[in-house]
Amino acid sequence: MNTKSRVALLAAGIVSLLAFTVPNRADADWRSRQRDLDRRASRAQESARAELQRDRSELQRDYAELERDRADLRRLYRSGASRSEIERKKAEIRRGLNEVAQGRREVRDDMGQLRGNLDQYGYGLGNDSWNRNNNGWWGWLGGNGRADNRDRWGYRD
Repeated sequence: MNTKSRVALLAAGIVSLLAFTVPNRADADWRSRQRDLDRRASRAQESARAELQRDRSELQRDYAELERDRADLRRLYRSGASRSEIERKKAEIRRGLNEVAQGRREVRDDMGQLRGNLDQYGYGLGNDSWNRNNNGWWGWLGGNGRADNRDRWGYRD
């Protein structure tokens, strides 16, 4: 054997050893790759759900605190408290309303992220993976069935 063929065989042996020692690179099987992709997608989905749950529970706590502050303000009005105490409580309620608004934005963003993840992986609203040329129901919307160029049965009067 000449030197070139020995070097080629040695390189092929090294590459095959590397393929066996690094299992992620050695996934010649599509099921293994798909399983890994599914696990990653599942982890992302679960973390998004956990974040949404945390933000929802925080929002509920903020709502409860806001209701307590409102009850305190009513009590202050009934008891004839000083104007400064009432103003302080009103400012606290405004801060609570800002916290609730921020919590609602976080929940909305988490829902959007979760919905985006669902759409990305083939579930949820707005997904067109089953019908790539989605032109509406029976072709009435868009494509050849545009609503502006034909009526219900495709005739023009």
